[in-house]
Amino acid sequence: MDIGIIGGGIAGQSAAFRLAAANHKVTIYDPSPATGASLAAAGMLAPASEVNFSEVPLLRLMQHSNDLWPDFVRQIESVSGVSIGLRMDGTLILGYEPNDARDLERLAEFQRELGIEVTRLTHRQVKELEPELGGPFPFAAMISTDNQLDNRQLMHSLEVALDQLGVKIVHKSVSSLALKGGNYEIVLDDHPTPRHDIVLLAAGSQVGSITGLPTAISGAIRPVKGQIIRVQAQSNTLLNRVVRSKTYGKTLYMVPRTSGEIVIGATQEEVGFDTTAKVRPIAEMLTNAALLLPGLGEADFKEQLVRFRPGSIDNAPIVGQYCNSNLFLCLGHFRHGILLSAALSKYVAESIQSGKQPSEIEGFGAARLEAN
Repeated sequence: MDIGIIGGGIAGQSAAFRLAAANHKVTIYDPSPATGASLAAAGMLAPASEVNFSEVPLLRLMQHSNDLWPDFVRQIESVSGVSIGLRMDGTLILGYEPNDARDLERLAEFQRELGIEVTRLTHRQVKELEPELGGPFPFAAMISTDNQLDNRQLMHSLEVALDQLGVKIVHKSVSSLALKGGNYEIVLDDHPTPRHDIVLLAAGSQVGSITGLPTAISGAIRPVKGQIIRVQAQSNTLLNRVVRSKTYGKTLYMVPRTSGEIVIGATQEEVGFDTTAKVRPIAEMLTNAALLLPGLGEADFKEQLVRFRPGSIDNAPIVGQYCNSNLFLCLGHFRHGILLSAALSKYVAESIQSGKQPSEIEGFGAARLEAN
């Protein structure tokens, strides 16, 4: 088949890889691929740590996608020859003071009820794992199933792999879709492109800027602002694994790279496409990170980014065929864009090729859009 994909972030590129590897002709449309949420992400593969009391069905999909990542990494790296930086070091969970500890203990009880292994650690055990950590942390636990990859290495590896597989990337924005004879056609600069058998919409938070979409789709995705920081530590052993914490009621994560870079994040604001960097959230993140990791004060400030997570009407992904048309969706990854992409790319590719919604994503189809 000839497949046109709108969006060159992790959703679009991972689906393009699956489809091109199955010998389909694939074209991606994006003026600046991999420069949105995929660029800003921390690359955590953290279904257990990210579980929400109101999102239990999504947890199972996240866990399944987490299980798929090691093999998906091998597939991409075997084509590109470029490392993705997958690290299986686990995630350390810390509560800085007693109220934080109580909140995290309640969450740990909920996680255990869902079958998630949360291993409590003593202060001494934490210091053996992470000698540079400071603070009392009355709550400390390890979740060994939650790991990380380097999202920027992932996107570079995918870019090389897609080139090897013959995927064409058109560096233009899709202004609209035109519905002709029951099929959707991509429109660039007011001119339809050569007709694709299948159109896959994977445009992240930018879905609302594309005209010609059904109202149910164009209004289904909202931008959720996040600010994230990168610093360069003097040593690549300042932090050895992902640390997620609650400090005076504020959540934080620190994600180390082998280069000594540490990714610190991340805020979440429902303020539309507001690109301004705000001092307060940045100051809170840096202050709390330095409380937990005092040596961070000697790190070099490297980067601050504002990007937008694509949140759906119910904060769950929207994936699969739309109303028996040639339009397929891979949208609404929200906070879990990197994590979910191993599974969603696999099953949207299967859906495109079979015309049927795989059972693994049956509850995340586009039919629920019409009900809202």
